[in-house]
Amino acid sequence: MVRTTIVTMLCVLAGSACTTSADATPSPAVGSGSADAPGDRFAHDMLVRFHMHENFGLARAIERLLLRGRLDEARELARGLAIAPDEPGMSAWAKETARVRLRAAELVTAKTVDQAFVAESLLAIECAGCHLASGASPEFASPSAPPVDQPTVAARMARHLWAADRLWEGMVGTADDSWNAGLAILAKPPLAASELGEARTRLARQLQRLATDAQKIKSGDQARAATYAQLLTTCTACHLAPR
Repeated sequence: MVRTTIVTMLCVLAGSACTTSADATPSPAVGSGSADAPGDRFAHDMLVRFHMHENFGLARAIERLLLRGRLDEARELARGLAIAPDEPGMSAWAKETARVRLRAAELVTAKTVDQAFVAESLLAIECAGCHLASGASPEFASPSAPPVDQPTVAARMARHLWAADRLWEGMVGTADDSWNAGLAILAKPPLAASELGEARTRLARQLQRLATDAQKIKSGDQARAATYAQLLTTCTACHLAPR
């Protein structure tokens, strides 16, 4: 488990980073003798970033497993977040980290993939809240342009994966531009029924409808989480449906 966490985290480090606001970083304890030491501030900021990268990597790995219908494995990763011990230097955000663990614990007890996606979406919202409280805002690498749209299942799946990444950024980074870019891709008309089959065509149209409806409203955190869960639940059902 530890090895998996570290490998996932290192992969994520290649694509995103967190920056920490100096105003939001608590000062060292009185009497420490290093209240203004740049080295102490740097070490503290790096600890916060490391903690967030690790949780970010776990959360994304959970999502990828759920998209493949692998609920048991996703719950096992969530357990790592739910029972994580308190980390040195993070006590100032104990309330926020407790809420993250609570959401992770809810995911552990999910009985279905649908329930797990709801819990995972709320977990992402709590991560965003912790980012805001600590002043460590995620910085994502500038995304490439969406994959070229072609009338094939493979091309459409590549575009949907790109869209899912933008939606995730929109939640954990409270980035409206990313959120809207993801919805724009998913709101496009689906492939012809001859390419998808009856079951997948119905789900593809449902996905389009969900994305189109989400474009029409100015969503807050909770509404965004609900939309995200519905979108990914529909994606998973489509992946697992027979052609």
